[in-house]
Amino acid sequence: MYRIVAVEDDPIVRRLFSRTLTSESYECIMAVNAASGLQTCLEQKPDLILLDVHLPDGNGIEVCRQFKDDMRLRHIPILIITGDAVSVEERMEGLESGADDYILKPFNPKELLARIKGILKASTRPTQA
Repeated sequence: MYRIVAVEDDPIVRRLFSRTLTSESYECIMAVNAASGLQTCLEQKPDLILLDVHLPDGNGIEVCRQFKDDMRLRHIPILIITGDAVSVEERMEGLESGADDYILKPFNPKELLARIKGILKASTRPTQA
């Protein structure tokens, strides 16, 4: 079973994550801000992080950079989720921060699951010699 940490402050989106992920047998662990997200990821060692851009205690793009700078977390793929980044420049900033993919709110749960499956498949693919 894959373990996913969702760092999201909106309770409605957290419920949607939980319902969507558990329906596909993913273990879903919630964090409501950047600080608890970092701590939760260090403790739970997830296979994937869902990261909101707008958090009460930080910018998700900067949080992504912090995760990717931490030797204990840098290997974990990150899917950034936001309702605001509509310009190409804003989306590029998210990807340049180390995120593996980007999805905009409101999102379709089927699209979210497809992106998660793609990221997890790519992250567990054996490297070619």
